[in-house]
Amino acid sequence: MGELTRLGDILSEALGRVAGSDEGRAYRAWARAAGGDVVAVTRPRRLSRGVLTVECESSTWANELTYLTPVILERLRADDPTTSVRGLRFVVGRPHRARDADDDERDQP
Repeated sequence: MGELTRLGDILSEALGRVAGSDEGRAYRAWARAAGGDVVAVTRPRRLSRGVLTVECESSTWANELTYLTPVILERLRADDPTTSVRGLRFVVGRPHRARDADDDERDQP
C-alpha cells in the first residue's frame, strides 16, 4: 500500500489550482464588481468562452443585471484588466443553496 496523503493537503492543492484559474479570478472579480447587495442575491456559476453565467434569485434581478451588463463589465475590467470575461449571462435559480446532481445534469447542453 502506498503512502497516505492528508485530505487537507489534497484539498489545498486543488483549491490553489481553482483560485488561480480564469474561472476563480472571474468569480472573485464578480464579487467585487457587483457589490454586496447584488452578491447577496446572485452566484457566479460558470465561465465558458468568455461568458460568465450568473445565477440570480429572481427574474427581476436577472433583467436588471442584464441592463447593467456594460457597467458591471467595466468594473470587472477595472478590477482585473487581464480578465477573460467578455460577456455576462444571467439565469434564474437559487444562488445560495447547495447544488445537487440534478443541477449538474440540467447544466449540460
